[in-house]
Amino acid sequence: TLVRGGRSPPQPSPQAGEWGNPVSPDSSGEGAALPNPLLRERRGETRFPHTRPGRAVPSQALPRAGYFQIRRRVKNTRMRITHAIAAEDAGLTLGELAARLAGAAGAAAAARGGAWLDGRRVTDPNAPVPVGAMLTLRLPPPNGYAEVTLGEEDVAYEDPWLIVLHKRAGWYIGATPWDACGNVLAALRRYLAARDSAAPPLHLAHQLDRDTSGLLLVSKAPAANAALQAAFARGDVTKTYYCLCAGAPEWSTIDLRTGHGRSAGGRWRLYPLEAVGTELPGGGGRVREAHSTFCVAQLLRDAALVVATPHTGRTHQIRLHLAHLGHPLLGDVRYGGPASYAGQPLPGHLLHAAELRFRHPITGAMLALASPQPPLFAALLR
Repeated sequence: TLVRGGRSPPQPSPQAGEWGNPVSPDSSGEGAALPNPLLRERRGETRFPHTRPGRAVPSQALPRAGYFQIRRRVKNTRMRITHAIAAEDAGLTLGELAARLAGAAGAAAAARGGAWLDGRRVTDPNAPVPVGAMLTLRLPPPNGYAEVTLGEEDVAYEDPWLIVLHKRAGWYIGATPWDACGNVLAALRRYLAARDSAAPPLHLAHQLDRDTSGLLLVSKAPAANAALQAAFARGDVTKTYYCLCAGAPEWSTIDLRTGHGRSAGGRWRLYPLEAVGTELPGGGGRVREAHSTFCVAQLLRDAALVVATPHTGRTHQIRLHLAHLGHPLLGDVRYGGPASYAGQPLPGHLLHAAELRFRHPITGAMLALASPQPPLFAALLR
């Protein structure tokens, strides 16, 4: 459901069956799709046109499926080594066995929490290996391990119960299967332990993608967790994001409500609003509502700065909604965005959590926090 404002006149109502019918399974199991006029089929893949982001294509080029879902084969470059621990391995430590199996890369995996015994992560490389167990080593992606170090300049706000960070793009907020050290939570524990001689129990109040920068709220006290979770669930936390997206929107303000959930293949996608509450094609839950408001703040050359206000907190919600509108985030190649802008390669999608407004879960005071634009945003907006 779209509510438009500004320069664009009201759009004609789509034909019955384009937007209004719930998803029903098709022969592929992906669901009968709502066509998106900004997508096209090319060599079996559903993509945005590469010539001009946001430009519509002829109706005969519309894909049959994927209300918004990019289908393509993605080569998994993360390496996994499995080994059944035998009698001849008895007496070895986890680090020694990992080094025997994969050299320095294996030893690093064991040291950084990338070793799993019978499906459970083991973070101590000096732990003895149990005969009969199955060892899995998860090696890092080709660009190596992420290194996250926090300092005083990364703290936007702190009190005895809460801490809010200026998260940088490229930082994972939690452990990955191949690394338990290079993430925001682990770095925050190290920072607080070094500063205060001990780290309190930490709990993420919400999530930010690896390439999303900006304000990240973390609880330092279990007494604050329930109230924070309830505030996010009720929509009492106001979040504002800066988005650098491809193309020039024909609207100045637009309100978008859709369904949201996983496809049968596991990827996040959008569904029609009328599908909310129905079972997902692959099972494991139901379609949930996703609601966002977007306002154009500045037009650039073949791009725009858009301010987004998500009213719900679905995974990849802003990214999917902008892609559905035909203006994917710059650098968001997963959802059809360009990999470069103005001749400059982009390290990831350009999305910044700029403002956070909520009532303190303990004191009741209203907090209004802001995070300045990261350097790449500022450079592109000049």
